[in-house]
Amino acid sequence: MDVCVEACRGASLLFLPGEGLSADAQFHLDMLPVLANFATPFLRILQSASLVFAFLSFLPNSDNNRTFARYFITMKAKALFIASMILLLSQFVAAQEQDTVQRKKTRIHIEHYDVATFSKSMGDMQRLIGNVKMRHDSAYFFCDSAYFYEKSNSFKAFQNVHIIVNDSVEVFSDLLDYDGNTRFAEFFDNVKLMDDSTTLLTEYMTYDRNLHLACYPDSATTYRGDKTLISCIGYYRDDIKEFSFFENVEVTSPKYQMYTDTLYYNTNIEKMWFEGPTTIINKENILDGEHGYYLVDEDIAFLDKRPVMHNETQRMKSDSMYYNRNIGLAKAYDHVDMIDTSYKVIMRGDYMEMWENRGFSFATDSAYAISYDGGDSLYIHGDTLFMHFDKKKEEVKKLIARRNVRFFKSDMQGKCDTLTYLMADSTIRMRVSPILWAEDSQMTGTDIDIKLKDQSIDWVLQKGNAFIISEDTIEGYNQIKGTDITSRFKDGNIHRVNVDGTKAETIYWIRDDDGSLIGIDVSNSETMVIEMENQGISVIKSFKTINETMYPEEDLKESSRYLPGFKWHKEARPVDKDDIFRHVEAEMPKAETVSESATQQAVAKEEPAAVEKEQEEQPKRHRERKKLD
Repeated sequence: MDVCVEACRGASLLFLPGEGLSADAQFHLDMLPVLANFATPFLRILQSASLVFAFLSFLPNSDNNRTFARYFITMKAKALFIASMILLLSQFVAAQEQDTVQRKKTRIHIEHYDVATFSKSMGDMQRLIGNVKMRHDSAYFFCDSAYFYEKSNSFKAFQNVHIIVNDSVEVFSDLLDYDGNTRFAEFFDNVKLMDDSTTLLTEYMTYDRNLHLACYPDSATTYRGDKTLISCIGYYRDDIKEFSFFENVEVTSPKYQMYTDTLYYNTNIEKMWFEGPTTIINKENILDGEHGYYLVDEDIAFLDKRPVMHNETQRMKSDSMYYNRNIGLAKAYDHVDMIDTSYKVIMRGDYMEMWENRGFSFATDSAYAISYDGGDSLYIHGDTLFMHFDKKKEEVKKLIARRNVRFFKSDMQGKCDTLTYLMADSTIRMRVSPILWAEDSQMTGTDIDIKLKDQSIDWVLQKGNAFIISEDTIEGYNQIKGTDITSRFKDGNIHRVNVDGTKAETIYWIRDDDGSLIGIDVSNSETMVIEMENQGISVIKSFKTINETMYPEEDLKESSRYLPGFKWHKEARPVDKDDIFRHVEAEMPKAETVSESATQQAVAKEEPAAVEKEQEEQPKRHRERKKLD
C-alpha cells in the first residue's frame, strides 16, 4: 500500500513544472500528491478488511470464505489502485492535450522569392519559385521552389532544401513537408543533418521542433570526427546532443570497431552506452558483452553481464570488466576466468588485472590456477597469482604464486611461500619453506625445483638442508638427509637418489619379504647414491668417510631413530583439489613420531621444538563454490 501511495506522489516528479504546461495541466500535476494523501485512509480500511477476510479463510470448512478473501484481497485492491491511477493519469493527459491545442500558433513568413504564382484552381496554395526563403519562429527555410498553404500554415519545399534550425543544427534534403502548427517536418531524399562536427546522412527523416527530435526509420550513416556510425533505426535529440541507434549498429574508427544491437551516444560528454550483444574489436583484443558503456575520448570501456575479452590464445571472462586501452589495462571483477590455450593454463579469482603493455596478469581473492594439459590437472592456489606472457607471441611464459601457496596433483602435492611455474621447460620452482609430497615420500629443503615430463615428475632437486621422509610399511620412518638431493622418478615413483654435500645420512628399516623386520640400518658418508625399487631402498652406495651400522630394533634407542631436523608434516598435505584453499600457518604442525618425547630430544640438538598451529579457513568465494570446477 505504501508503495502505491509513493508511486502517486512520485508521478508528480516525472514532469518539471513551468515548462510550458497550461494552468489545468499544472493543477492536475500538483494534485497527484494531494490525491495520494486523500487515498491513504481508504487504502488502510481496505487493508483492515483484507485482514478480516484472511482470518476467515483459516476457519474450518471455509472454502467460500477463502475464495472470497482471496478475490477481495488480490482483485479488489488491485482494481481500486489501477482505476485510481488511470483516472489521475487520464486527467493529466487530457489537460496536456488541451494545452497543446491551446498553444499559441505562429505564422510562417515568406521573406523572399523570385517569382510567385497564385491560382484559384489551386485553392489557397501559392507557388514560390527561385531563391525561396521563409521563416518560422527562429528557424529559416531555403529552397529552389515551394508550395505555400496559408490557411493550413504549411508548405512543401523542393530542391536544395536547407533549414537553419538554430545556431548549430542545419538540415538539407531534396524535398520537405513542413507543418507550422505542429512544427513538424518530413525530409525526403539525400537528407543531411549537421550539428557542429556531427553529420547524419539518410534518405528519409522526420524532425519535431517541439521535442528537438530527429528520427529515421530505415538506415542512416552518421559521421563524427574519425568515427562512422551506421544503424537501421535512429533518433537524435539536438537539445541534449544524444543519439539513439537501433538494429545492426556499427561503429568504425581507426582505433576500434563496435557492433551492437542498441547504442546511445551523447556527443556532449563523448560517452556511448550499449545494450544487447555487443562486440568491440581493436588491434590488441576483442571484447564481447551484453551491457556497458564506452568513454570515447579516454578509450575506456566498462562491461557487465559476463563480458569476455579474448585474442588468439587468451580468453578472460568475468561478471564485469573495466578496460583502458590507452594504458593496456583490463580489470575483471567476480567469478573471473582467464584461459591461455597455448600452454593450457586457467587462472581464476574474484579480482584480476591484465596489463597488456607490461606483459602480465594477476589474480587475487580466492585465486587459483589449473594446468590442464593431459588427463591429470595441476591445481595451484596462492593469495596472489601472476601470469607473465610474451606479448609478441601471445603465449604464457610463467605462472607465479605468492603467499600461502598450496598445490595438488594426483601424483604430487606441495606447499611453500612462493612458486614459479616456467611453462616453456615445464619446471616448477618452490621457494621459502617448501614441502613436496610425491606418493609416500615427503621432501623438504631450502629450495626445491621440479622438472615435469609429460605432466609427470621427471626429477626433483632439493637444495640446502635436503630431507626425504617416508613411512615404513609397518612402523617407523625411512629417512635420507644431505646438503643437496637429486631424485629421479620413473612411473611416478623415486627410482634413484643422489645425495651430495659434506654429509649424507640415512635411516632405513630393512624387512624381509614377509614383512618381518631384519634391522634398522643407520649410515652416513660424504655422498650417496641410492637405488629404489617397489618404493623401497634396494641398494645404497656410499662414498668417502663411510659409517654404517645395522641395529636390531631393541638395540636402537628411540631418540636415535630420527635424523636431526626430522619433521613429519602429514596434516599439512593437501588431500584433494579443494583442499588447496585450506590455510596452514608458516609454522608447520609439530612432528608426528612414534614417541613424541624421543623425537623432540633428537631435534633439540639442531633447533628448538616448534609449537605450530593449523587454521581451517577457506576464502569467501571457495565457501560458496564448495568444489572446484
